[in-house]
Amino acid sequence: MNLKNLSLLIVLLVPGVAFASTATSTMAAILTELNHFPTGEHKAALAAITKSEESSEEEKLLAQVITGISHQASAADKVKLEKLLGDSTQADSIKIISKAILNTMHKPQGEDIDALKTLLE
Repeated sequence: MNLKNLSLLIVLLVPGVAFASTATSTMAAILTELNHFPTGEHKAALAAITKSEESSEEEKLLAQVITGISHQASAADKVKLEKLLGDSTQADSIKIISKAILNTMHKPQGEDIDALKTLLE
């Protein structure tokens, strides 16, 4: 089992994991592995984020958008992502994930993958 899968398993199975900080790193890990659409394992982790009381509204929104990716985000989801990117009060992690999703065409692209990896460190 690789480190990314282990961290997803911990998020899903260990009660009390600090979800607010873990949600963005989980989504970043999923996006770095994404190929056309999220796997069943990815969708389970994303569902856990959307159901967690500790996840912010922005994290829940991003988890829902990632769940719905099929080669790229929908036009309606892209509008939501643009709104997040234009909001100066949003955390850098939210903006990095939003930008990576917006630029996804079958999978995230070069510099977006590099930026996502900074959320895994």
